[in-house]
Amino acid sequence: MSATSSSSLLQVRQLFKHYGSNVVLKGIDMDVRAGQLVSIIGPSGSGKSTLLRCCNRMENASSGQVLVEGKDIYDPRANLNKLRERVGMVFQAFNLYPHLTVLGNVALALIKVKKMPRAQAEQVALDALRKVGMEHKADARPAQLSGGQQQRVGIARSIAMRPALVLFDEPTSALDPEMVGGVLEVMRELRNDGMTMVVVTHEMGFAKAASDHVVFMEDGVIVEQGHPDQVFGSPTQARTAAFVGGIGERRI
Repeated sequence: MSATSSSSLLQVRQLFKHYGSNVVLKGIDMDVRAGQLVSIIGPSGSGKSTLLRCCNRMENASSGQVLVEGKDIYDPRANLNKLRERVGMVFQAFNLYPHLTVLGNVALALIKVKKMPRAQAEQVALDALRKVGMEHKADARPAQLSGGQQQRVGIARSIAMRPALVLFDEPTSALDPEMVGGVLEVMRELRNDGMTMVVVTHEMGFAKAASDHVVFMEDGVIVEQGHPDQVFGSPTQARTAAFVGGIGERRI
């Protein structure tokens, strides 16, 4: 992915983020092309989630540039509501409204943000639930679902908005091990359908098998990035080799 690629759906340029004297991101450059699944890996505290949150302005960068579909999201004239329609987010926590049904949770933003009539919103929501294998739970409440099912609903809520890009912030980290596989399979299917995704993950087997591109971060910088075969199989940097060495399919 060239740093000068004009075909990139997401472009990050010299992104810095600091909290007082603590510099969390130190000049990040990254490109994501339409249809790619990009995995961001690295040790805890390396700035992965902060980078993700700066890409939809849940966190404001200290300096630098983020372009989504060619538009600078840090431009003072940028419409954040429109940005959030184009950039979906799936969190570690499921953040579902307990008083709403599964269908109601997925349809809510379509009604409130996209101003869809309820009947249309519910049809779009059902289509999204079908994609993640959860349409049979449309009338259930979140408390009636397993963690893996709740995360699938969270993914459905994001893709129902038909974003250009979906950001996943460690989507399986709060799940019991037996629930992880189902959520990762949904993500693989979305990738096969052409969804553009950036995934912060500790699931190394998934990053290796499902990604088009892998970014290894440590201490606020991108140490190495490339095709998963290269990053996992023949890394050029000693720090990358130390991180991926001997991990196999296990979680980090």
